[in-house]
Amino acid sequence: MSDVTDGADHLAEWLRLLDRFEAALDAADEQLVPQELEPPPGPPPEEVRERAEAILARQQLMISSVIASRAKVARQLAALRRVPTTPPDAPAYLDVEG
Repeated sequence: MSDVTDGADHLAEWLRLLDRFEAALDAADEQLVPQELEPPPGPPPEEVRERAEAILARQQLMISSVIASRAKVARQLAALRRVPTTPPDAPAYLDVEG
């Protein structure tokens, strides 16, 4: 194969990978079917470097958001665990009028 064909194939592989990353970010709140990930060999071509960096920045923002959400949920669970439980045979209401 010629270097031009190899370069075009390499670029096409990177474009497909970046498309997958963007689709995953766009569908962050949806359930995605896990797919095997085999990154193209070598560094990304210069033509996609800016797009790859933008995707990386979006991923880092998403990771920060997930970490913050996880910490919030952990605090809420800790608060719920401090709520005393009542035995199942304890009355649910107190009759103060009768």
